Amino acid sequence: MSRNRYVGDYRLVESIDERGRIRTDFEYIGATYVHAGGATAARGLLRRALTACGVGWAAFVGALIPVSRAARTLYVSLPFAFAALPLGLMTAVVFRVLRAGEKLEHRHADQLENRCPACSFFTILLCVVALAGEGVNLLRGVQMLPGDIAFAAGAALLIACGVHNHRLWKRLKCVASRTPS
Repeated sequence: MSRNRYVGDYRLVESIDERGRIRTDFEYIGATYVHAGGATAARGLLRRALTACGVGWAAFVGALIPVSRAARTLYVSLPFAFAALPLGLMTAVVFRVLRAGEKLEHRHADQLENRCPACSFFTILLCVVALAGEGVNLLRGVQMLPGDIAFAAGAALLIACGVHNHRLWKRLKCVASRTPS
């Protein structure tokens, strides 16, 4: 991956402010992207995705609040803790795309189509690994605490939110509406 992937989509614009200093700003000159299914439908789908992300965050925090054996077991708690990273990235992209409105920049469309499906997949994968670790604890005969039920329910709800969002990304395709100027 290139660090300067979108550098050709912007132009530097120099202007002089009231104090006589040269001020350098940037202007987007790349192609404008729109949602293939329409702006109204996309806004509704993005709101559903944002709601699922919010429910996922509530499930994540709710699973870690009660005292549980899962939180004290490294092979259970570590994958679950790392599930916050893709969930956070996915939430940030959905916020950015919702704030961008109907016309998206190249980087927004690219993140929506490439980063979000990967983030939802890794959220699901890490939570499944955490639940599998919880199952290993059960098979080993480790004495479970009442908080383990909340942990398992939170992980299962986070998996459901990840699956919900993973299915939504297929319906949020973007197409270029105009060529760069």
